[in-house]
Amino acid sequence: MTSSGNELLRLVCIYRSCTAALSTVSNFCHDFDDYLDELIQLPGKLIIAGDFNIPVEDPQDPDTCKFKAVLDRHNLRQWVDSPTHTGGGTLDLVLTRSHDCDAINISNTEVHSTATSSDHLLVKFSCTFSHELGQQRILKTGRCIKHIDISSFKEDISNSALNNPEEYFNCDNAVNLYNSVLQSLLDKHAPLQEFSVSVNQSVWIDSNCQEAKRKRRKAERDSRRLKTLESKAVYNRLCKDSSIVINQTRDNYYKRKLEIAETKKDVYRTVNYLMDRDLSKTMMPNCSTDEKLCEQLKTFFHEKVETIYSNIDKQQKEDVRPDLTTPKTSKSWDKFTEITDSDLKSIFSEINKKECDEDPIPVKLLLDCFEELTPIILFIVNDSLRTGRFPTGLKNALVRPVIKDKGGDVNSFKNYRPISNLTFLSKVIEKCVQKELSAYLEANNLHASHQSGYRANHSCETATLKIYNDLLCLSDSKNKVVLLLLDLSAAFDTVNHNILISKLKNEFGLKGEVLDWFKSYLADRSFTVSINGKLSSKCFLKVGVPQGSILGPILFILYTKELNSIAQRHGFHIHLYADDTQLYIEFNPLYENLSNIEQRIIACLNDIKNWMKSNKLKLNQDKTEILIVQTKNNFSSWTVPSITLSEEGETLNTSPVVKSLGVLFDEFLTFEDHVDAIVKSCNIHLRNLRVIGSKLNYELKRQLVHCLVFSKLDYCNSLLYGLPDYIMKKLQKVQNSCVRFLFGHKTLKKWDSVTPYLKQAHFLPIKQRIKYKIALTVFKCINNEAPLTSPLV
Repeated sequence: MTSSGNELLRLVCIYRSCTAALSTVSNFCHDFDDYLDELIQLPGKLIIAGDFNIPVEDPQDPDTCKFKAVLDRHNLRQWVDSPTHTGGGTLDLVLTRSHDCDAINISNTEVHSTATSSDHLLVKFSCTFSHELGQQRILKTGRCIKHIDISSFKEDISNSALNNPEEYFNCDNAVNLYNSVLQSLLDKHAPLQEFSVSVNQSVWIDSNCQEAKRKRRKAERDSRRLKTLESKAVYNRLCKDSSIVINQTRDNYYKRKLEIAETKKDVYRTVNYLMDRDLSKTMMPNCSTDEKLCEQLKTFFHEKVETIYSNIDKQQKEDVRPDLTTPKTSKSWDKFTEITDSDLKSIFSEINKKECDEDPIPVKLLLDCFEELTPIILFIVNDSLRTGRFPTGLKNALVRPVIKDKGGDVNSFKNYRPISNLTFLSKVIEKCVQKELSAYLEANNLHASHQSGYRANHSCETATLKIYNDLLCLSDSKNKVVLLLLDLSAAFDTVNHNILISKLKNEFGLKGEVLDWFKSYLADRSFTVSINGKLSSKCFLKVGVPQGSILGPILFILYTKELNSIAQRHGFHIHLYADDTQLYIEFNPLYENLSNIEQRIIACLNDIKNWMKSNKLKLNQDKTEILIVQTKNNFSSWTVPSITLSEEGETLNTSPVVKSLGVLFDEFLTFEDHVDAIVKSCNIHLRNLRVIGSKLNYELKRQLVHCLVFSKLDYCNSLLYGLPDYIMKKLQKVQNSCVRFLFGHKTLKKWDSVTPYLKQAHFLPIKQRIKYKIALTVFKCINNEAPLTSPLV
């Protein structure tokens, strides 16, 4: 180990003998995997270099695939890209963590011949570290919300116009009154003020740290000036003493900060900072001013949807619209039920507490003043439901651009995703409508039979479990299955309002005040791009359901219900989850004409494309995937690299692995790729947690392990039942690492058994966790808390 500035660098040298009898690639990969389980979680930046004697440039070599799978599971990147052996082959490697690439810049990697007798060439590379600049201070503007006198704030609300029903008139006027009065009261109790913030100075630095650093610097100057052994010994001693003081001060500061955290949000904000995942640090394209960048991104996001929508219009004019009449229902719903104080309190407890910059006061302060604000909020909600009018002042969304891929081009607008945020009050109204709408749809069985998105007792796990069970049943019948995963371009943003209203009226029976409310809810909506407190002008939307809303996803799944009948008409099984559509069809290549199967797939996809054109949606063929599910004993019976969709040459390529609702399905349903992806993700989190482990007590460690690691181990783990032991051991090793992190190396020694500590932590082993999930699913099925689905026929 060595250090550069404040950074710890861990150098590891590896040599694998290719002549030793037991040094096979399989044995080495197994041992190297075990070694990395411990090594990858240690603090500091990591560089692994050495002679591995495995040619990593050949993707067809089974040994290469095994070795690269180990590197991928532990999120390691290989930097040498040229042969390092006289006979050819890249055998000598330099490895670093992928997420350390910004902090460790490996460059100038060169391979040179040597004058020695070795048949390996010399690998040279440069390694530079990112470093912080000197202390800088900037001015910020903000409010001191924590110092507000809540009792005085409540009293001012009670004495204001907010407590006078005669001032409300209607929901629009009441919303304006609500915003203006609360904003003025916030200005009174927590006025905006400027304060100076240190950019580089750590907040935990105190006088003891500063004194220790002064003594260390003085000793360094004396050592350089005197150049004596005594002065050098004094400097070395003060270096160690100052490091102890600084480390203890930092650890104690964050321990206290985590212990006094009032909410989970405060805990995770501190943890994110410690793990160098400060969410306030966002990457943005280069631009002269934030205002100009806001306008440019607003134009880009708007024109992207307009381009997709106009292209759909052009294609629809050229093509013949398919005969897909919307079925009518005898059910009807024309009036909302007014909500009471207790209903409003229940909604506040259920709704997400995410804030928006357009909220007049922070949500936490709003919850503290719930009783004082109940009359006006109750009036706004009930007046909106009674009159069938959504308040105009709540129709604007703040859009925050977030980069999709941090490794992509920062200056390319295409690499940014618009994250929409709505006011808390608008989501309260939507939640009231959503509860009634969901109850109406469920009571009258108006959902698509295989739609799992945004429905009670449905989840990603129930959806993937249904799909996986169907694939297994069909494969057990000696059939092959073609699984298609459809992807839509800007799905929510191109929904046509007139078509949606027509569907709500005819197919779902909405009318009267209820239908008027949805018309008002969709009309005249707008968005504003926000960057660093700067805003663009408003951009009004003519199409699309609101992103970031509660009702948007539900309206979209109602809009696309007809896909169910199209798939069934062509003999396909279908499962929907919001805008994710999974289609699958079985066949036996021994008895069925393969060209007929391809024609059925093409006919179904073309009908879906035509339906989407007529409904102003666009199928993204570049991201639509096909997987051939089959058993290994008849693998060679039927393979097809691609399917041609039209005479113009439009094709869909088959893939060996596809991702559906976060689960990686492979052609033999082994889930090896899925398990490797889980292990890779968990190892990243464990490594970050190990870095900050000294600042966490047992309960916080346990909480973070559950949130960051076990949430991934348990996600859709019912699909992993019955997998071979060699796959399950990969997940068990991750859980064992969690236990070692939880108890620490002083309590749990390197060679100690983990089993007693698993019991002490009340952690079920991986296999038992899967069995528990299966048992829980069965319990829910018996007690009518699971989806009601028709059997596979």
